[in-house]
Amino acid sequence: MFLVDDNFVARRGLRSVLEAAESICVVGEASSGSETVARLKSCQADVVLMDFRMPDIDGVKVTIELLRHNPKLIVLLATVIDDPMVHMKALLAGVKGFMVYGYFTPEELVEGIRAVACGMRVCVPQLSMATDGVQFNDIQDTLTQREEEILNLIADGYDNRQIASELNIEEKTVKNHINNLYSKIGATCRHDAVYYSVCRMLKAYP
Repeated sequence: MFLVDDNFVARRGLRSVLEAAESICVVGEASSGSETVARLKSCQADVVLMDFRMPDIDGVKVTIELLRHNPKLIVLLATVIDDPMVHMKALLAGVKGFMVYGYFTPEELVEGIRAVACGMRVCVPQLSMATDGVQFNDIQDTLTQREEEILNLIADGYDNRQIASELNIEEKTVKNHINNLYSKIGATCRHDAVYYSVCRMLKAYP
């Protein structure tokens, strides 16, 4: 078992819970995405409890990189973000499940880790967003730099107001960019945009 969280106190708490559980051995921990990738090259772990938002690389991109080198690695996302689109993004990237803080007890976390280790998928709370039938346009490099920035922020779970604040632009301008973005990629909603973003990201890691 390998722990990833940028919050030291959170890692201490998680480690305390897991080390008290039978059949779970914590072999290492990391506080950032880059540190995780580096340490897992030499550390033998079969399950990774992954944070989503970290200061350098988000947990989804870290998962893709880890699975590229070790497809048998099992990743369980533990996050405070209760956003179905972020959860879907993580599942598409290869995590075996996600658990949102506030929805599970320490005992349920342990059971969730044991479940994914046995090949099961764990989603707490349950994800109920369909992805069937989405057909995207093959646009390659036609997105503007601003549209790329907004697409990435949408995929990270930002709403329009948060995007406007992050990019220091008007919310109306954000909506205009999103409409142009949707038109280019053939999306009709944020859910489609997240799905498109992840599919494109996965293609970058053959």
